[in-house]
Order: sequence, then structure tokens, then C-alpha cells
Amino acid sequence: MNLSAMLLDALLAWLHFGLIFTLAGCLFAEVFFYREVLAGPTFARLRSVDRAYGIVAGLVIVSGILRLIYSPKTAAYFLHNPIFWTKMALFAAGALLSIPPTIHFLRLGATALADGTIRIERRAYAQTRALLALEVTLLMLIPLCAALMARGFR
Repeated sequence: MNLSAMLLDALLAWLHFGLIFTLAGCLFAEVFFYREVLAGPTFARLRSVDRAYGIVAGLVIVSGILRLIYSPKTAAYFLHNPIFWTKMALFAAGALLSIPPTIHFLRLGATALADGTIRIERRAYAQTRALLALEVTLLMLIPLCAALMARGFR
């Protein structure tokens, strides 16, 4: 492999990993900010973080596709590896699980009290909290799959 291909591979890996860390940070921030009673400024932060989470998830996909295309390993190496598809399934499941919390956050704005405070119904809060926890769990399983792939597991 020539120097420019090695550099491109390293830069794409760096970009992809940086975006994944950012994605995890956004998700952890959602968990941190989401409370049963939200003050107006906290709710605004929560919505901003949720928006960033969606954008960064899209960028993770783009950077992953770029890595697939420009990797020194052939695309077949990835596409024929069941662990690669497990990673993709975990990511897709996390993305799908993030839809109900996003819809919930969007609808919460209409429930704000005069002072901007939002009080979340206990059941809705528990359901959203559980979905966020499940998203974290799925996201944490993806690096395990990556480590297994890097060591030649199939």
C-alpha cells in the first residue's frame, strides 16, 4: 500500500471514530438532560442535542461508507463478514429506537407551562428513559463487534 492510500485510510478511520465518539457523547447528553421535570433552557439543550445526534448519525454512515470504499481491505472483506452485518444491524436498531424519543421531544414543546417548565407524564418518561438506555446498550456493543472483526473473527 502506498503512502497516500495509507494516509487516506488513517484519516478516514480518524474521522469515523471521531464521529462515533461524538455520537456517543450526544446520546449520553440526552440521557443526562432528560428528566421528568425539564426547565426551559434544559429542554432547549435536550432538543439541540437530539438534533445533533441525528445529524452525527448520518455523518457516521457517510464516513463508514467512505471507509468501505477506500479501505485497503476489499469491500468483500466487510460485506461477507457476519460480524460486519451484526454491527450494521446494531446501528440500524439504535437508529430506529431513537425515533420515538425524538418524536417525544418534539411534542413536549407544546406542553410547556407558562414559565417554560415541562412536566413529563410518568409512563412516557419511563418509556423514553428505557429506549435511551437500550440505545446506549446497542451502541456499546458495536465496538465489541469492531474488535472481533479486527482480530479476524467472522
